[in-house]
Amino acid sequence: QRIGALFGMTVVGLTPIIAGSVNSNFVAELNTGTRVFMRVCEESDAAAVHLFARLLDQLVAGGVPTPAPLLRTDGGGPVAHHAGKPVAVFPFIAGQSCCQRRCTPARLRQVGAALGRIHQAGLGFEEPPRNRFGLSQLRQRLHHITAASAATAPLPAALQHDIAQLSQHLDRLSRRATTTAAIIIHGDMFRDNVLWRGDNLVAILDFDSASLGHPAFDLMTAMLAWCYGDHLQRDLARALIAGYRSQAPISAEMCAHCYDEACAAAVRFAITRITDFELRPRGVVAYKDYRRFMARLAALEAIGSKHLVHWLGLS
Repeated sequence: QRIGALFGMTVVGLTPIIAGSVNSNFVAELNTGTRVFMRVCEESDAAAVHLFARLLDQLVAGGVPTPAPLLRTDGGGPVAHHAGKPVAVFPFIAGQSCCQRRCTPARLRQVGAALGRIHQAGLGFEEPPRNRFGLSQLRQRLHHITAASAATAPLPAALQHDIAQLSQHLDRLSRRATTTAAIIIHGDMFRDNVLWRGDNLVAILDFDSASLGHPAFDLMTAMLAWCYGDHLQRDLARALIAGYRSQAPISAEMCAHCYDEACAAAVRFAITRITDFELRPRGVVAYKDYRRFMARLAALEAIGSKHLVHWLGLS
């Protein structure tokens, strides 16, 4: 109620959303019969939240379908505070996320087009956020896992094997990382971050992982998130590519980095799912299995670095 009042709203109900692994999210019911989305930013400071608010404003102005944060009525901008942590309030967007069974080429074209709009609309943003999940940060996570297990109990053999494999991929990607990131990417283009009404995409959510990055990373993350059921589905991947191309170009340089950026995405989400979900007690957050991304990594290796561009229809 105190936070709502800062935004000129009377809060009469609050429902937690059991999703994500970092922030605390709530739907607040108002006395007007409407709702808003409230996020307690557990790891970001107020300056970072102000920065993301400015980024979202630019993306909205560029035609990206995402809700911009609301402003306080006392001139305090888009940020309130609770227990010393920044809080952002957003319009509530009604819609449903898409399960894997409902992923179709028509939907994937819309996802690709939305991703292309994000990349175009973010050009020229004055303070690109830093990537919190670069190769060095991911290596630190693996080091923390092994160091912690050495001090307590050994990790299961299967998990040790997968960590060793992920470390090898980090070594290879580190040797081949020769380009400088150039644009704003979403960084987390998963199915639960996109809302639909019927077959129409209505909103892209959760830009918390937005940062300066390679556009191929975003495109390949979306491919791994949306085009994989029990295997990578080429018709869905090619529809994603076609939608992206309707809004943004795919250069030869971007094509050349698709395989490595796809592997980087699989490694990134395998590692963060190990640290955020596998090593926590069950029931703390909604569990996400890192092995799903080990399977995606194996699927990429089966296609091979020389053939992925052709497989995607980009050659």
